[in-house]
Amino acid sequence: MANGILGIGVCTLDVLTHTSTFPLQGDVEEANQALVMGGGPVATALAAASSLGSKTTMLDRLGDDWRSRLILEQLQSLGVGCQEIKIEPGAEASLASVLVRTSDGARAVRFIRSTARAITAQEIQPELVTSHRFVHCNGRHLAGCLHAAELCLNTGGRTQVSFDGGANRYRDELIPLMAVTDIAIVALEFALAASGETSPDPAARRLMELCPRAHLIGITDGKRGSWIYPRTAGHFHQPAFTVAQAVDTTGCGDVYHGTFLHALDTGCDLNQAAQLASAAGALNASALGGRGNLPTQDAITRILNTA
Repeated sequence: MANGILGIGVCTLDVLTHTSTFPLQGDVEEANQALVMGGGPVATALAAASSLGSKTTMLDRLGDDWRSRLILEQLQSLGVGCQEIKIEPGAEASLASVLVRTSDGARAVRFIRSTARAITAQEIQPELVTSHRFVHCNGRHLAGCLHAAELCLNTGGRTQVSFDGGANRYRDELIPLMAVTDIAIVALEFALAASGETSPDPAARRLMELCPRAHLIGITDGKRGSWIYPRTAGHFHQPAFTVAQAVDTTGCGDVYHGTFLHALDTGCDLNQAAQLASAAGALNASALGGRGNLPTQDAITRILNTA
């Protein structure tokens, strides 16, 4: 029986700096904290699901540089399967500089792309796809994602495509991937950009048209919570959980998505999945870095009991 999550995406190395202000010009300011941590939307979603006990496998191409080595070491330490990550001699992994504002956890990101080649359709092995219940992607390695979606279609729904649309990441070339997606959970900014609408409900209706195979659309909006739109049932709003102090919003949507898929993989219904995912996202905001406070079953239970 297929179970667990296969992620197709780009792993990054994040240099996170906790600072009082975002720079407006060439000034100098002492930072509060800094750390180096693996990142990337798909990889962070897998890290969250793995932390909760799901089987996870990452598919990407890295280099043989120091960044790639750190990325692999961290993923392996979190229990994410890395046997399908390919190494390209001479290539370098993506590096992101993330400034996190102390007052509200907002972030500003600047990044350098990986020089490794994209994963091709020919490199997607059918048995790798069909041995997982979900294939989670955000459009990086697009040709590989589209081929994986074709393989999912041949399973009759046993393996489903999960699409992550992050804020400020919409582009027209993603439409073919959205068209073969089974579950699409996107940031509100992505939903509005893709749909041309100005609020969640009409944006979700338009996303249903752009994602004709999708049985579920989700729209996340940080501290305002998330909206879940099943195709064959009424939609609902999941409020966000609060934490004593929001330190960093980096990766909260990715952790939400990974927890949501873990919940579905373990038999939860949509209401339970949204609640668990919302709690996990809140927990993640309480520490610096996209994986600074990955969810555990005990931590989620505590936040649910005290909400």
